[in-house]
Order: sequence, then C-alpha cells, then structure tokens
Amino acid sequence: MPGFEAAGAKLYVVSYDEADALADYKNAHGATFTMLSDPNSDVIRSFGILNTTIAEDDHPWYGIPYPGVYVTDSDGVIIEKFFENNFTVRPGPEQLLAALRGEEVALQERSDSDAEVTVEVEFEGNSLPVGISRQIVARFSVPEGMHLYEEPVPEGLVAASIELDPDLEGIVAYTAVTPKTQSITLTGDGHTLEVYEGDVVLRLPVAQNGRAMTKDEEGRWVSITGRVRWQACDSEACDLPGEQSFDFRVPAGFTVMADMGPGEGRVPPMNGATHFQKMTARH
Repeated sequence: MPGFEAAGAKLYVVSYDEADALADYKNAHGATFTMLSDPNSDVIRSFGILNTTIAEDDHPWYGIPYPGVYVTDSDGVIIEKFFENNFTVRPGPEQLLAALRGEEVALQERSDSDAEVTVEVEFEGNSLPVGISRQIVARFSVPEGMHLYEEPVPEGLVAASIELDPDLEGIVAYTAVTPKTQSITLTGDGHTLEVYEGDVVLRLPVAQNGRAMTKDEEGRWVSITGRVRWQACDSEACDLPGEQSFDFRVPAGFTVMADMGPGEGRVPPMNGATHFQKMTARH
C-alpha cells in the first residue's frame, strides 16, 4: 500500500464474497483498503465481467467475476485494465503502479542518438508466488530516425518481442503490453507495418503454476529464461536482427493459503471453510 499512497491512488475491491468473509480477510491480513461485497453479482454483471467459465447449475462459485483491475484517473475515466481468463492469477502491484505512471502506453523520451539499439531487460518484482503475475520488462533505446517492428511482420523481418524458452516448464506468459505504434509503408513491396520509435518499453506478464519451483537451503526459487529479439531499420535499410538472452532466478514466495493447516507461508485463519459453506448454501 505505501506505493499506492505515494502515487496518490486509492484501492477498492469488489468481491462476490459476503461482507463478513471480507471482514475476516481484512483482519487476517491487516488490509487497509476498502473491500465491497457484491453477493448477488449486481455490480459484477453491470460491468459485464461475470465469469462465464463457471457453470451456472449449482456451482458454488457461480457469480464470481473474471479477476481484473481497472485503473482510472482522478475523473473516474478508465485509463488501463488488466484481465485474464485464468481466475487464479492476479496482476502484481508493480503493473498497476506502472499503469498509473502511464508506462504501458507511452513512449519514453529519447535519451541519446547512438548509432545502435541498446536494450535493458529486468524482472519487475521481488518474487513470483503462485497466482500472482509479474512482468519481464525490456527497455529499448532506439536511435533517432530508426524504428522497431511490431508483430506481425513479413518473412525476413524480425519484430520486437520478449520470448520465453520453449522448454521452460511451469511458467506461463500472457499477452504482452506494448506502447503505441506508428504506421509506415515499405517502398519495396507496399506493405504497411506498425513500428515503434524512440525509447520503447515492452512488458511480458508471466505467472507460475507451482511446477516451476525448486527448493534449497535458502528457500524456494523460480527460474525464468528466454530472450528479447528485435531488428532496427530506417527508411532505407535494416540492421541485422538483435537478440539478448535473460535468466532470472527469483524467490517463489507464497500466495494466500489460509485455513490449510500449519506450515511455512501460511497466514492467520480467515474462517475460509465457514464462508465457503455459506457461499455454497446460496445455491
């Protein structure tokens, strides 16, 4: 929460759970943000985010929303949203704070006019628990007068991208977050393509499903490997394609695992079994 407070942002949660279940959650975690109960899914339906992957016929979870986040400006206008079909995954706070700063959709100011593209790759976040997505961030510095291509591109050209190694087990990649593009038409074959100009930031949200974890005497770890690819061109010619590998080893961390008995990573009981029975009884 300190990061949101420093950004002048307020956090509100709308949940299918009943008010007493939310109260127990707040007490267990010491949460200070506002949590709103929508047990009949009225608000959820009004936003058009009712989770249609849940069966309606007596399923106790029918009525929950697709997990997602809306980021609004001070006038209540939505400036960014994060939604995925997997209801067990949530965006990490780093992604939300970056959206507040406009980093997902805006080109950064050009820092120099070097003759070559440079790229810095980082893992954003201090851990990767099951159920939380983080982002791999590639920051390109593109010389003035040159551009990078957005996918798709014709055969022979390479688009700017962040790619996980194909044999990487237990790590799931989601839709990449990319900045705005400009349209250009190639003089040779007349293709119109979308390109990035200036200093460009690409973001790839990733999550892990538990099969990616390894454990040693120092704790639980997740390894994430892959590469960043690009090709810089100007109005007349293209450089050779560029590629930079990455290999991140980060703590796996723990997700919310209350009422599951003793063990490392557990949080204080939230009366989860009782609230699940009440939710089931609604149907």
